[in-house]
Amino acid sequence: MRILQNLTRGELDAYVKQPTAKKLKDKTVKDGVYIPEGDKDAAAVYVASRQQGQGADAGDREALLKDVEISADGYALQEKAEKPVAFSYKRMGDSSRFRLQFDGLGMISRAVKQGYVTIEGQRVDLSDEVKKQLLAAGKEIDGVRKQISTHNFLLHEAAYAQQSRDAMQEEGEKMSRVMMTVSRIMHGRKVSPADEKELMEFNKDLYAMAKNAAALEKYRHKHDDREDERISAENERARERAAEPKDYSVEETPMPNMTTEMTVDLEGEMPEIDDVGAVLRE
Repeated sequence: MRILQNLTRGELDAYVKQPTAKKLKDKTVKDGVYIPEGDKDAAAVYVASRQQGQGADAGDREALLKDVEISADGYALQEKAEKPVAFSYKRMGDSSRFRLQFDGLGMISRAVKQGYVTIEGQRVDLSDEVKKQLLAAGKEIDGVRKQISTHNFLLHEAAYAQQSRDAMQEEGEKMSRVMMTVSRIMHGRKVSPADEKELMEFNKDLYAMAKNAAALEKYRHKHDDREDERISAENERARERAAEPKDYSVEETPMPNMTTEMTVDLEGEMPEIDDVGAVLRE
């Protein structure tokens, strides 16, 4: 257990705002108390001293201060401290000019909000005009990416709709074939084994009804075998077409590799910024 004592909330807020938290470290070294886990004697000494309004004696205090670190509240507030803006840059040849890259609008927004970037340890302030140019380039790239995402989404939706239409059409054609097969069987017409199998798999009760009706009509009508064979052949071709594999894949438009870039020259007394805009990279 680690206890940071003699520290108000206002002091803690002020300490964690320091870039290196040095003041907070000094404060914890001075006033922090470390109680090893399971050390009931040390805990008793600390509790007794708090209750009596007195600190531990010098010997106990020296032993307790052997290991001190920031409290949980200190770490929580330190996490909220401002984080540096993330971007990449590279030197242009052997010159003092650097090319900066911002990969997303969020990164640009943080840089604009901060008002500056740091290159090679040197702070480079962003003018209002540079901020506008950075935001404009970032929004341009963001717009292109959104358009491509929407385009690809619509491609997939169209493919799904076509797949649904094909499935409904195939089901309708199957229903039509089955009902025609029922009619032919009931009237004693000749049907192929494949037609009978399709009807039986579709509805066994309907198949049985058709066969019973066919028994009654067996000798009442002459059979036109040639016409029946033609219909069965057409049904077979329709089933083959339905069984053919269909490709519903789409060819998406690849997302372009675009970045927002600007050039910074550190040679003079004041950094100079130019060539701000969106860049399409291969």
